[in-house]
Amino acid sequence: MATKVILVSAVLVGLVSLSSCRSLAELSEQKTYSSAPSYGSSPTPTYGTGGGYKPTPTPDYSTTPTPSYGSTPSTPSTPSYGIPEIPKHGFTGSCDYWKSHPDMITAVVGSLGNLGKTFGTACSLIVGKKLENLHDALSNTRTDGVGALLREGAAAYLNSIVNKKFPFTTQQVKDCIVVAITSDGAASAQAGIFKKANEYHY
Repeated sequence: MATKVILVSAVLVGLVSLSSCRSLAELSEQKTYSSAPSYGSSPTPTYGTGGGYKPTPTPDYSTTPTPSYGSTPSTPSTPSYGIPEIPKHGFTGSCDYWKSHPDMITAVVGSLGNLGKTFGTACSLIVGKKLENLHDALSNTRTDGVGALLREGAAAYLNSIVNKKFPFTTQQVKDCIVVAITSDGAASAQAGIFKKANEYHY
């Protein structure tokens, strides 16, 4: 009888030990799985004031500097339309050219000129007060030798200023007019010579 009790006690102790071992193994497995990272959900970061995520400030475009692309090109100077450019060296204009371009006369001599000061007092006395300046002399409608001399002589005077290769110097033009204006025949002859020079035929 005592042997049966010992045998039963040994079986019970074995079963209890086996059950305890199984419980401990299951508990160990559960602990291992619970400590492994969970891939189903990501951890939620904490955004505190001490480090971590900081929002990027929005840029202020109102203070963005204008880009510089080098030096600003200089603006070409605008020509003055009040005073035309003096004809280039070598230019020779006919009586009709100078008559139709009073602005060029101003560009060459600084004004329309004064006939008495340009060709002398004797000239202004002969032609009278109707012709006061170079443009008047170029535009006169007289049909005699004096009228022709004033037209061609005024053109020759201007050409001698702008063209250094003109057949007559400025002083020669003035001297020829002073001498020829005293006679209608001489005036006509001299006007013909000036006309050829003014039209490149001299």
